[in-house]
Amino acid sequence: MNILERPDLAISADLFAESCRISRDHVKAASDALKAYGDHGPDISGVVRDHFPVCTKDYLRSLARNVSILCTAAYAARPKGVRLTTMRALAQAVAARDGSGFYGPQA
Repeated sequence: MNILERPDLAISADLFAESCRISRDHVKAASDALKAYGDHGPDISGVVRDHFPVCTKDYLRSLARNVSILCTAAYAARPKGVRLTTMRALAQAVAARDGSGFYGPQA
């Protein structure tokens, strides 16, 4: 059975899928901000560039945090007896199916 079809992993798969979606949203928002405000200045984790307006940096930061929160929740929903290697494989399968961003699961 395909790991994405396992009913016992459905909750975690949904959480990983949402984290991938938000990570893709982060990539798009960062790309839009780079176009609008320029690609210069120091790199800042989560917010991309230091010179972005505060509201843009706050939005990017919230997206990055939500990716982390959802990934943590996906692992916390791991059914008893399921190995961490299985959870990593699930996260990779979701990212391969749906696409990933910079943060969160990677294919």
